[in-house]
Amino acid sequence: MADLTRIRTDVVGSLLRPTYLKDAWREHAQGALDDAGLRAAEERAIREAVALQEGLGLDVLTTASSCG
Repeated sequence: MADLTRIRTDVVGSLLRPTYLKDAWREHAQGALDDAGLRAAEERAIREAVALQEGLGLDVLTTASSCG
């Protein structure tokens, strides 16, 4: 069988934003969540996105899709 570890691949697309992050954006816009609470949700999403990509063995990580 071919050695598939030597095939170059690229990931194209965005990670889905977690529900808790979308909820935090909505609550912040409505005034129900302060800036610190929003930032905490965004930082959690970033940590989880990085952990997911590291767990998959990706050698180039991105967080742009997590909080924008």
